[in-house]
Amino acid sequence: MNLAEWGEELTESLADGPGAPALLTLAPCRDSTAITEVIEIARHAVTAACWPLYELTADQIGGTRGPLQETGFLILRDVVAPLTPGVPVLVAAFQHLVRRGLPVGLLVLGSADGIDELRRHPAMGFLSRAECVVHEG
Repeated sequence: MNLAEWGEELTESLADGPGAPALLTLAPCRDSTAITEVIEIARHAVTAACWPLYELTADQIGGTRGPLQETGFLILRDVVAPLTPGVPVLVAAFQHLVRRGLPVGLLVLGSADGIDELRRHPAMGFLSRAECVVHEG
């Protein structure tokens, strides 16, 4: 899905609430410009929907579970291969919040190799249902 389509779907998903499609999105990005543009669309949509917004980089997680909240939208950026050990832990924790029906969303941005490695991680089977936004700029 391209960036404009994803932005529209994210806006709709934030209005629909827990479990809506774009509330779990993976974004492989080639460069910092692409990352910035995807994040700006997410920030705008999340702020307009009055959801709490959290942002982390992969290296801020370390080897432990990050500060995942039970409500709000988390932007996790700079996911690269090899994965920081805390990245799959944090993403798996997000899945548990979704299963509980909590109003949460997650956008994971990183290199194509980082996103592919995350998808291939044994605990990440649910990522097959994730939206994938492609920056074409």
